[in-house]
Amino acid sequence: MVQRMMWDHLDTAGSEYVTIDKGADGMEVNGTVLLISDSSPCRISYVLRLGHDWKTKKLKVFTNEEKDPFVIEAVKEDKWWVGGCYMEALDGASNVDMPITPVTHSLPINRVSWMVGEKRTFKMVSVQPLSREVIPLMQTYTYLGDSDGCRIFQYRCRNYETALVVDQNGWVVEYPGCFYRQGVSDYTGIFPGTQVFLTSEGKSGGRLPS
Repeated sequence: MVQRMMWDHLDTAGSEYVTIDKGADGMEVNGTVLLISDSSPCRISYVLRLGHDWKTKKLKVFTNEEKDPFVIEAVKEDKWWVGGCYMEALDGASNVDMPITPVTHSLPINRVSWMVGEKRTFKMVSVQPLSREVIPLMQTYTYLGDSDGCRIFQYRCRNYETALVVDQNGWVVEYPGCFYRQGVSDYTGIFPGTQVFLTSEGKSGGRLPS
């Protein structure tokens, strides 16, 4: 079962189209991001493979007309190879993060169950597709509660903090100032244990709990 989503970029010209395909071995996310970098149009495509536990197996990134992808892969349990080379500094991370897309915020959110007020910190593999810089990065999420059928998570990374609006399947609806989901196809194929939430959008997903 394939689901399709599309986001607008709010901080600069750009958008993203994503397909999410659940299979017997897990999930494959295919994304195409259009953006402006240093006044130059760019197209970044990626293929993200996830296990049923929402952990990253492999990320392949293609920039503009490149034919050979930049590959980040978890070959062993929470051990990472970047461009074919092992990076010890990434040990213990379970997922990748790419600042060009809201998709990677769904990975830590969906890996665990949440109670209102609960806070969790995750070690992530931060990937900058254009520069190919890869570093470990700590990210903290706090589940604030529900609003208008969505869940609200406070997100903190270094000195940056905001509130994410996500649907009941854990996909970002609104990332204030950065991303806004314009549409999502109905989708009933979902990982076991995950609540199904059918939607067809054209408006903001939720507000912060008062």
